[in-house]
Amino acid sequence: MPLSSANNQPRLPAQPNRLGAWLVYRALIRPALRKTFDQVLLNVGSAGDILRSREPILCYVTHTSWWDGHLAFELFRNSYPRRHFLMMEEAQLARYFFFRWCGCFSVNRQEPREALRSIRYASTQLQQYSHSLVWIFPQGQIIPPDRRPLQLFRGVADIATRTGNVWCLPVALRYEFSGEQRPVALIRCGEPTWVDAGTTREQLQPTLERNLTSAADQLRDEWNQQDLANFQSILQGTASVNHRFDQILGPIVRWWQQ
Repeated sequence: MPLSSANNQPRLPAQPNRLGAWLVYRALIRPALRKTFDQVLLNVGSAGDILRSREPILCYVTHTSWWDGHLAFELFRNSYPRRHFLMMEEAQLARYFFFRWCGCFSVNRQEPREALRSIRYASTQLQQYSHSLVWIFPQGQIIPPDRRPLQLFRGVADIATRTGNVWCLPVALRYEFSGEQRPVALIRCGEPTWVDAGTTREQLQPTLERNLTSAADQLRDEWNQQDLANFQSILQGTASVNHRFDQILGPIVRWWQQ
């Protein structure tokens, strides 16, 4: 017997709205990112072709900051445009309802039946729409980026195995200060895994944990070694105080030193 529509939807499903999503992005997300970060750097690793394909993608992501969801919107609106959805805590989405226009839908892990509805809903979006992508934070809470082992809820494996024929893409996020007033936001894609209809959750879960850990470790090492040649800037922040001082005082200082 087919499941009812109510059993396939969370309490707060996405309500995609192009105008609403554009307004949220232009008025809230992009200005906030530009004011907060010096730049956003991206290394897609071996996932470039997959991100440009029409195949569905389930992105499972380290949750290291309040800013993580904003980076998702920036990445999949401008750099790799897709019909994207993001799983968000129900209490937060109820408060910031306008994110539903951008593809956010709710999850409540304290209620197993409600969590199952969110899993079914995510799988449906991946099956139903071409060029679709679901962004999920399987750690369930904000965790320091270097804490190990990474412990993931089984929701990612559940969604992937319910969907079948989907890419699972690990994504590591990190925020670091360097020589500028504002920090740098870093995005690192890891090794993608193709999940076909015959894959079981028990087979998939350790692979997901291993690949997300590897992506997070690679991002940590690349930053610590300043090995950033494979990163591209996808967003440049507004001028920081030191650059403004240089613009204003630089000519005066040069004149004085003559």
